[in-house]
Amino acid sequence: MTALGRRWRFAIGVALVAAVTGALAVVGLAASSAGTPPPEYQLQTDSWPAHNYDLSNSRDTTHSDINSTTVAGLHKIWQFKIPGTGFFGNFATTPVVQDGVVYMQDLNSNVYALNQLTGKLEWEHKFNAPTIGPNGVAVGYGHLYAATESTVYALNLSNGAVLWSRKLTPSVKDGIDMAPQLYDNKVLISTVPGSGVKHFYEAGAVGVVFALDAATGKKIWSFDTVPAVKKGEISGGGLWYPPAVGADGGVYLGVANPGLWPNSPKNVNGALRPGRNLYTDSLVKLNGETGKVVWYRQVIKHDVRDYDLMISPVLYTSSTGAQTIIGAGKMGKVFAWNALNGQALWERNVGKHVNDIGPLPKKQVTICPGDYGGVETPMAESNGTLFVPWLNLCAVGSSTSETIPAANFAKSNGGLTAINEATGTVKWTRKLPSPDFGAATVANDVVFTSDYNGKVVAYRTTDGKLLWSAQASAGINAFPAVTQRLVLVGAGTPGLGTIKKPVFTLTAYGLG
Repeated sequence: MTALGRRWRFAIGVALVAAVTGALAVVGLAASSAGTPPPEYQLQTDSWPAHNYDLSNSRDTTHSDINSTTVAGLHKIWQFKIPGTGFFGNFATTPVVQDGVVYMQDLNSNVYALNQLTGKLEWEHKFNAPTIGPNGVAVGYGHLYAATESTVYALNLSNGAVLWSRKLTPSVKDGIDMAPQLYDNKVLISTVPGSGVKHFYEAGAVGVVFALDAATGKKIWSFDTVPAVKKGEISGGGLWYPPAVGADGGVYLGVANPGLWPNSPKNVNGALRPGRNLYTDSLVKLNGETGKVVWYRQVIKHDVRDYDLMISPVLYTSSTGAQTIIGAGKMGKVFAWNALNGQALWERNVGKHVNDIGPLPKKQVTICPGDYGGVETPMAESNGTLFVPWLNLCAVGSSTSETIPAANFAKSNGGLTAINEATGTVKWTRKLPSPDFGAATVANDVVFTSDYNGKVVAYRTTDGKLLWSAQASAGINAFPAVTQRLVLVGAGTPGLGTIKKPVFTLTAYGLG
């Protein structure tokens, strides 16, 4: 679609949202922070409008022709070769699709716009700024939003030109590695306590969540994921993935692990950061208008294993209207709370668990999950079922050290587990021969995921029956997006060596 066409659809969307907002004001409801998505999302339901499809982080589309009876017909339509590489490969996120254009960001922070039908490059903006990822873009309010390790940018949708920028990191100790979340004319993004592979979890580096004005980049509010009184002594926190946003304007953060880390002879079981280390390894609900804490639940007090509760929280609404917020992380556990008040509802383990709780002994032991997870990439939910990707990659650690032996990579594996969202009971589990860094993505009654060696699979949501598979051109630590007739899969890592000549690509598998 032309730039003029995109602007026309955006204008219609603005009018629709204005009408809805006006109606809310008439009946006396607060419209200033109503958890409202950008108008584009309502117009792009048959595309993939956001990192996790919607503000609930469902990663679930029912506006697709792909289902259990058609999925076997998927075949390769086009491939876009992703140039360059980084420490974790060169692509580790979800493409966003709107108005016939696929927008994506590689691990050098470069942004690309591709024609959805052909894969042809329409424009690119080269930042050439390496990041560990997962990063990614957000599209809304007529702009594209992306970040390098230090700075957030708003780009022109037609040509990628910079419209505004805002640096958020105070030093090289801090970075940004998440895709922004958009709501209520705000851009929400977080720093993390690290940049590159040299500076991580150093004293004084604290993850800070920012809400910026979508039109100007001006700061509206900020929230320190580690209380300010500890900033000079410890580090940690921050977000990897977009938070969930509720219809009440509540913002649900999944916060990462504390630092200083790793354990060392000078930092025995994290002794240099005594106490609980709030708000790390926590699900935190904020008021989306002010950034103030509504409630929080910490799942690990004083984490000594680098476990993180960093997966995008999933906001599930039952048939009765009750809302549940579900979090997960590298500890290999899934947690559910009442979204209104934080009451604990259920907890479920996935994958292998050995020596995963409490202080670590002086002598080295096997730790499962290790510090690569657990649950490393986003979940999906559909019709009362939660789909959780997981991996078994164990570490060896003690009160003074932690490593992952090279031999453990060769022995690692993973899988996908379907869980009843109301009760936490397991419906089915399917194992994969290598770790699942491929998230979960649902189209109607089909759930897609992948393994690290590049095998893309589609299971029937009801019983886990394998319906379709394909071998990608490289290993996968990125997440599928689904449109009306396409499944877009990024393959941007060498994997575990089973692919002799990996080629980093974004591949479109389509029907017909």
